[in-house]
Amino acid sequence: MQVIFEQPPWYERWVRSQRRLAAARRTARRLREGQVPASDALLGRASRRVVRWQIRPSRHIGHLLLLAAVILILATDRTLQLQMFTPVTHAVSEPVVTSLLPAEQVVVVAPAVRQAAAPSELEPIAPAVRAPIPVATAYQTTHLLAEGETLAEVAARYQIPLSTLVWTNQLDRGDALRVGQPLRIARLAGAAHTVSEGETLTVLAERYGVAPEAIATFAPNRLRDGQLIVGREIFIPGGRLPWTAEQEAAFAHRTAEPVGIVLADETNVRSGPTTDHPRQAQLAAGRQVALRGRYNDWVKIAIGDVTGWIRSDLLESDPAVVAALPEVRDFPPPPPRWVWPARGMVTSGFGPRWGGFHNGIDIANAAWTPIVAASRGWVYESGWCSGYGYCVKIRHPGGIETIYGHLITKPVVRVGQEVSTGQLIGYMGSTYDRAGGGYSTGVHLHFTILVNGRAVNPLRYLP
Repeated sequence: MQVIFEQPPWYERWVRSQRRLAAARRTARRLREGQVPASDALLGRASRRVVRWQIRPSRHIGHLLLLAAVILILATDRTLQLQMFTPVTHAVSEPVVTSLLPAEQVVVVAPAVRQAAAPSELEPIAPAVRAPIPVATAYQTTHLLAEGETLAEVAARYQIPLSTLVWTNQLDRGDALRVGQPLRIARLAGAAHTVSEGETLTVLAERYGVAPEAIATFAPNRLRDGQLIVGREIFIPGGRLPWTAEQEAAFAHRTAEPVGIVLADETNVRSGPTTDHPRQAQLAAGRQVALRGRYNDWVKIAIGDVTGWIRSDLLESDPAVVAALPEVRDFPPPPPRWVWPARGMVTSGFGPRWGGFHNGIDIANAAWTPIVAASRGWVYESGWCSGYGYCVKIRHPGGIETIYGHLITKPVVRVGQEVSTGQLIGYMGSTYDRAGGGYSTGVHLHFTILVNGRAVNPLRYLP
């Protein structure tokens, strides 16, 4: 359907002017012919002017209302743009518009309709793309253990497996937990590992049950071309070690307790609060031990499966905490200070012999009879000795030394090693060093005690 617009304003003005001109000509003609008085002509012209001025304001008001309606439509529907009012062409023949005007004055106004714009193609909705955040470490934070807080509570708080918390902080070594101890919190399940000599990605992958690529491509490990560096700690994402339900239950309830920190390497843990008690274990510096009790200047400790005693001056601990520990007296008595170095028969005593002087005693028995340290001390010579063949020499407190000669083979102790009373040091034999003046008539142990460098009768010390 075509909508015919009104004539343009210039055309209407031109038509009105032509009509006024024609009316003026008709009035002039009638006046000449005497058909209309001049006063009536003037009156008719005035009346027509009044009517015209009455109609013209109504037209203006209509235009204003139309303009307000268009503005209202555009304000409520912003999809209707002025550019959408475009001429429409049709294949059918255009309708004939008749006009009362002369043919040469007919003006055809192009039809215009409101044409809906073609719907634009919507872009697909996609999430915003962000650059990946570089992760420099495998750990999200460090947690300080609070008093009364259990490991299970810490793992649940950060939503990580309890086993991961244990493996990433080396808690499976058995060290005690202290208040304020920092615990590394991993970003994901896995285990920490320090690379040792000879280890490869394949070996570690098999041990922890993961693919080698999982270790090599984990960014915080910073492995170039998959090359491991000895001594560097790496993180095994998804890695697992043997873990039982008993371990889960034991670690879940572990909490902070009074602890002491070992100050020096090779610190001895003894079975009782004296140096005469045998050594049970040696600890490296930095290990944390749980404090269980005290006796004089010794502290009863526990670490892993080991329970024993350490002198309090070998531990870094709070004196007030140590003083508050209960006094413990249920420890075994110390072993005897001296024991016989071997079982057998004394075949030669101390003193003059064969025109010379025998500075010890000989104890005979079968080959490979065990030989033990007669008292606690430190080995200062072990191996092939001048005159004695294979031998062991031990230095004891109080300026005392002991010598064990004619062992069947190389001793089982090394130089610098501390030995306790009754500890195995070798086996009975019949070796000797002829170049050094030694001699042996059969399988036996030659045993000598020196006090400040001078030989004394061993029977004065042996029980």
